[in-house]
Amino acid sequence: MRALFAALFIFSTSVHAAAPQVDWLFPIGAQRGSEALAQIGGKYNWPLKVWSEDDGIKFVPEKEKKDFYRIKVNKDVTPGPYLVRFYDANGSAPPRVFFVSKAVDVPEKEPNNEMLQPQVVASLPAVIQGKFGKGGDVDSYQFSLKKGQTLVAQMDAYTAGVSMDALMLLRDVRGVKLAFNHDAHSLDPRLVWKCPRDGDYVLQMACFKFPANSNSSFDGGADRVYRVTITNGPWVRHAWPASVREGVSSKIKLVGWNLKNEVGSVNDPEGEEFVLPTEAANGPWRLPVLNRTQEVEKEPNDNNETANLVRFPATISARIDKPGDVDRYAFEAKKGERHRFDMDSFEDGFLLDGQLALEDSNGKELSVNDDSNKKRDPLLNWTAPADGRYCLRVRSLLGKAGMEYFYRLHFIRPEPGFTATVTASQFAVNAGATNEVKVTVNYLDGYKGKLAVTADSLPRGISANPVVVEKKGVATLKLVASKDAALFNGPLSLSVSAAEGGERKEVICALTSSGVNNGVPQGFPEYVIPETRHLWLTILPPKKVDKKDDKTVKK
Repeated sequence: MRALFAALFIFSTSVHAAAPQVDWLFPIGAQRGSEALAQIGGKYNWPLKVWSEDDGIKFVPEKEKKDFYRIKVNKDVTPGPYLVRFYDANGSAPPRVFFVSKAVDVPEKEPNNEMLQPQVVASLPAVIQGKFGKGGDVDSYQFSLKKGQTLVAQMDAYTAGVSMDALMLLRDVRGVKLAFNHDAHSLDPRLVWKCPRDGDYVLQMACFKFPANSNSSFDGGADRVYRVTITNGPWVRHAWPASVREGVSSKIKLVGWNLKNEVGSVNDPEGEEFVLPTEAANGPWRLPVLNRTQEVEKEPNDNNETANLVRFPATISARIDKPGDVDRYAFEAKKGERHRFDMDSFEDGFLLDGQLALEDSNGKELSVNDDSNKKRDPLLNWTAPADGRYCLRVRSLLGKAGMEYFYRLHFIRPEPGFTATVTASQFAVNAGATNEVKVTVNYLDGYKGKLAVTADSLPRGISANPVVVEKKGVATLKLVASKDAALFNGPLSLSVSAAEGGERKEVICALTSSGVNNGVPQGFPEYVIPETRHLWLTILPPKKVDKKDDKTVKK
């Protein structure tokens, strides 16, 4: 019997603890140049270390308060969403979103359930950091508005990985309902309302469980956290145009609410995005940098004769302005030329359920597409059947229009290329062992040639031979740890490049999905940070022998 107990003890102490599981972080943001106290919840051994996508965001564990961190955000951190990762010697939890804002943080103070006893927000703009702490919870906030001001209140929760479906209701101090929003673009609400008279107003919020169940009551719990930006000042909805050309200076007009001639200058943009300063509470504004001409739609362009003339390659910023509006863009094509027409609207956070159609010079429809990427945005690949003039037609399938029906339309001649992705953003390997990383390599638009998948800048004691592929598929990269490999926790960089030199691309992990359970069934298809190149590697101690089945154990 003593031998059995000894064997069980050996087994129980030889198994490494599981990687930490962090189910929630509260609050999920802080004002730049400030400090905040935040708490986490889940299954882990305290304290956990924290990696941040920006070095100006520091999480310092509280010595006397388990599960709490003192967060310090440098004043020069650009406002916006960032990934943070909690980890320990056993591995890493999946990354979570942390927002840095310009406006002052207002922590929720309970009780604030009743409309007649709301929490007072002294000044706007402000960012409410709140939580629906228990079932049936309703949070109420009171603030003052002036006649003519437009109120904008936007929640971040579902798009930051919080599985809830929230709503907003605006009342006057008598309790009269003035405005309501349940879903804006995603399950997160955004309420916009123009104030007709000076006074105090109350914004109430609550949430339902997501995915829904048979219980229709308001939901709550420790993980039902949110942040709501409330302002009666400038707020940007989109830029006009909504992207800029690499290396070309230009003027950009900002479109939104409470804006006063918001025109910004873009000087020699480079990289993936240009950060445009603005006084708006949700600024600065990030503009994608593209290597093609940037234009804006010019009305009228409803028919073939008035269609805007486009020269490839180009991106057009446009909008379906009124119900029934149809936009047309004309271009010249040579027989056999390959063209791609790609729309971004729903993916950019707007409501247009768009359709693209190609017409010849007589208006005959040649090709049509809708919903190419499971997010209601269409895409057309097309080869010109003959020399001539053609038109691309854009319309709303639902016949709806307005500010929320904005789109960017890309006119591209496809060029061969490649991409590489992984399904997980963190990996672990034991010293003296091997772990396999499955990298999906895609050959695009007729790309030919060998590609090499490599692991870059690996820590001491870890090696990985490059894997060469000649067609699309899964490349298995083997991370081999020597027996004396040092324990490690840190970033992992994977890349794919032409085997004989040339273009190099980083391997990306998708954080948003319409087919993978990343928090809720079918995932978070409208995640605020859809993908990341910041992968993670943990080197664990050598595995010990599992002796629970040792035949020498006596019963």
